[in-house]
Amino acid sequence: MAYGNILFVISDTGGGHRSAADAMIEAVRRIDGDRARCSITDLLRESAVPLVRSAPEIYGYCSTRQIWLHDLFFRFTNEPQRIDLLSKLVYSKARENIKRVIRENRPDLVVVAHPLALRLMCAARREMRAQFPLITVVTDLATIHASWAFNESDLYLVPTQEAHQALLNHGIPEYKLIYTGFPVHPKFFGLQESQDLIRRKLTLNPEKKTVLLTSGGAGGGKIMEFVEAIETQRPDWQTLVVAGNNKALYNTLKNREAAFPLTHVYGFVHNMERLMVAADVVATKAGPGTIMEARALRRPLVVTGAVGLQENGNIDYVSKNRYGLFAPDATSLIKALDTLGASQSDPEQKLRNTVVEDGATCIAGVILEKMQWARDLPA
Repeated sequence: MAYGNILFVISDTGGGHRSAADAMIEAVRRIDGDRARCSITDLLRESAVPLVRSAPEIYGYCSTRQIWLHDLFFRFTNEPQRIDLLSKLVYSKARENIKRVIRENRPDLVVVAHPLALRLMCAARREMRAQFPLITVVTDLATIHASWAFNESDLYLVPTQEAHQALLNHGIPEYKLIYTGFPVHPKFFGLQESQDLIRRKLTLNPEKKTVLLTSGGAGGGKIMEFVEAIETQRPDWQTLVVAGNNKALYNTLKNREAAFPLTHVYGFVHNMERLMVAADVVATKAGPGTIMEARALRRPLVVTGAVGLQENGNIDYVSKNRYGLFAPDATSLIKALDTLGASQSDPEQKLRNTVVEDGATCIAGVILEKMQWARDLPA
């Protein structure tokens, strides 16, 4: 169908951007085989600009220890003139490294899935007079930061109607916007194994009510508080705890695992779809990827809080659409587990009746169509 190079531009600020890129790449592969050659670059890391190159580590620190710093940066840059100025400053220091990334990857099409990389990639394309199409895949559900909106992007693929409207409000014209759904990895659709079988393969108790407790790749939030509440107030529940890259949290929980045999502790995982199927309820921070993965598997959902201002809108998104419950503290989490643990609860029944878009496959179709169109243009 399409031959050529597709470059996915992200930064590992949390795990969601890379997960989205991986989902799109797998969807492209399933449609097009290996004819389209896909690669991923962390552009902020590749910039080599002090502080900017450390964005993943800074994000991890702020999201787990100093969230006020994250929110301060979000507020300060959530204005077009400021983010334009900041991006120009970064590009002036990073231009040769960014152009090197383009020369090394020789893309026929670029997909940007991180807002802070968008202006940098557009500036390099402009300076190099490159002809590749540039598609922006928005990975936030409702609260759309000004950095996502830049008219030099050729096309926007958006995950929700809320994101569509927000980009219109930011000045992106309607003709550039396509609603595709969120890029959830194809492995979350059509999983054939039963919950009982997956629990046995994971050496879990197949008879116990089970909650999956996660807080994103950085492992922030009130995980420890929630674990202790479940263990003491609902000791008959089995808890699967994903600590992500938070090694301190992982070690703390792992060291006490023997005393709590129904608490199972994991670090950064690559089998989230199996853990979700094993669970009766998914409790997570308001990260867009985990929310949409739980929806794809029709898991009853509890949102425990937002890590950063950009996730606040996701809580409203879940509540408004009745995809799950909001439980910002241990008391409300226990109540939510009691509600969702009961058979045929309202949010659970709604999830079962919901048609969930396979956003990654839709996005892959658009990408391949645009790449073929670009390659058919006369030189």
